[in-house]
Amino acid sequence: MDDEFDKIMEFFSLNPEDKAVKLEDIFEDSIEFFNKFQYVLENGTEEEKAEILGKVMELQEKLQEETEKMCTDSGLTEEELKEFANDKKNFTDEEWETITHAKSKLDDQAEQISKHLPGNEPGPAEIASSVPKKKKKKKGTKRKGGDKWVKS
Repeated sequence: MDDEFDKIMEFFSLNPEDKAVKLEDIFEDSIEFFNKFQYVLENGTEEEKAEILGKVMELQEKLQEETEKMCTDSGLTEEELKEFANDKKNFTDEEWETITHAKSKLDDQAEQISKHLPGNEPGPAEIASSVPKKKKKKKGTKRKGGDKWVKS
């Protein structure tokens, strides 16, 4: 996991031409990193979970810095940059296929991971609603033990 994280962080220091060449590699490293992230969230110790959450926070900060830098360099707002990135005509067919494939995989992973993040665990009401309810026995008018009156 450290290898993938280091490769992702290294990617940000590349020049734009090298970034374009390594685009597919960085998506694959990201997918692998988040596979491992999900595994640790599901199976790791509290220490491992804290460590990987720290790495994700560091990655998030780096992505925000890169986004701000790209906005400054291009003169676009974040919203305009997002629109550019989501427009197929701004990429070659091969680039677009790589981007959409990676985005789909990362979206699926994000959905799975979010289920394991603190605060996203099911609450008591959700747990209660998922547990099958026992059927209550109907109370009849029949008494157990028979009638206590002596019959004449």
